Amino acid sequence: MSIFAVTYSYGGPVEVLNEHRPAHRAYLGELAQRGKVMGSGPFTDDGAAGALLVFSAESDQEVHAILAEDPLVVQGAVTEHTVREWSINTGAWA
Repeated sequence: MSIFAVTYSYGGPVEVLNEHRPAHRAYLGELAQRGKVMGSGPFTDDGAAGALLVFSAESDQEVHAILAEDPLVVQGAVTEHTVREWSINTGAWA
């Protein structure tokens, strides 16, 4: 298994984000129970609206497939995302 850091950029009407956030969180919760999501959450600073998600997966293709089913992606609330393999050297996840 590899670890992947994903950043989301939110865009479009905030109503779409708010409407589909509960389904998004439920989806990620199910993935967390299966060991795929290690952590996720929105950025809370004054920067651009978005989130950080950390996945455990076999490949970046698996992560892209997971993201394609995320209700926020499906509904267009996520306007851009990046997927990067991440080597954790220190801390609880190392």
